[in-house]
Amino acid sequence: MECARPAKLAKTPVKEIQELEEKLGVTLVAYDKVHPYKKLTTAQIAKVKAAEKETGAILVAYET
Repeated sequence: MECARPAKLAKTPVKEIQELEEKLGVTLVAYDKVHPYKKLTTAQIAKVKAAEKETGAILVAYET
């Protein structure tokens, strides 16, 4: 699962994307690039799962 957020773009790229949308007849959504997932040890995964259970949230580990 990737939890990307919509990209914050300047006016020029937004205009280019809107023009492409019109040409293709589609809606495009630009997302920020996400960091690669971090490979965790079994012990680290257990800690993350415990934190998820405690908080009720889904946690994703990314490289920094």
